[in-house]
Amino acid sequence: MASPSEGLPLGRTVPPVPAGVEIPPEPPDVGARALSVASRLLAGATTFFFLAFIFAYFYLRSINVEHLWRHGHIDPNQALGGAMIGCVVLSAILAIVSGRQMKAGSRSWPAPAAGAVVLGLAAVALQCIEYTRQHFGPTDGAYASVFCAWTALYLIAVLGTMYWLETQVATELRARREPAPTSGDIGRADELIAPALDATVFYWAFLAAIGVVTYVVLYLL
Repeated sequence: MASPSEGLPLGRTVPPVPAGVEIPPEPPDVGARALSVASRLLAGATTFFFLAFIFAYFYLRSINVEHLWRHGHIDPNQALGGAMIGCVVLSAILAIVSGRQMKAGSRSWPAPAAGAVVLGLAAVALQCIEYTRQHFGPTDGAYASVFCAWTALYLIAVLGTMYWLETQVATELRARREPAPTSGDIGRADELIAPALDATVFYWAFLAAIGVVTYVVLYLL
C-alpha cells in the first residue's frame, strides 16, 4: 500500500514517526526534488536580475541624453568577447554531455565536467583581460556603465557556477574513494550526486544562454 505522502504534489516527504522516536534519515528522492526545484527558482531569480540590465541598455539607448549614449571610441574588443562567449558555450555543452553520461551510468562523466570548469574559468579570465585592453571605464557614458556592470556581475555568476560544478566532480571522486555511510541526515547520500549534477548542469546551461544574450546585446547591437 502506497504511503499517503507519496501522492502529495511535491512528492515524498520524511515519513512521520511517533513522538519520542528518532527521526529516520531523509529519503534521497526528497533531497533530489529539493535540488531540482531550487535550480529552477535560481534560474528564475537570475532572469529577473539580468532583465534589469537589458532594460537599462535599451532605455538609455533610446533616450540618448545629449547624444552621450556611446560617444567617442567606446568599443569592446570583439576578438576577446567572441573568445569569451565561445568558452562559455563550449563549457555548457561539455556540462550537458557530462550530465547525460551520468544518467547513462557512465563513470567517465567527471572528465567532461572538469573540462567545463576549465573553459568556464577561461571565459572569466578572457573577460578580465578585456577590461585591461578596453579604453573606457564605467564612468565614460551610459553604454560604458551598462557594459562594465553587466559583464562584471555576469562573471561573478559564472564563477559561482563553476565552483558549484567543481564541487560535483570533487564529491564524485571522494565518493569513489570513500562511499558515504547510509546512516545520517540523508539516507544513501551517494544517490544525491546525480540530481545535484543535474541541477548544476541545468543552471549552467541557462546561464550560458544568458551569456549569449549578453554578447549579442553588448557586442553586436
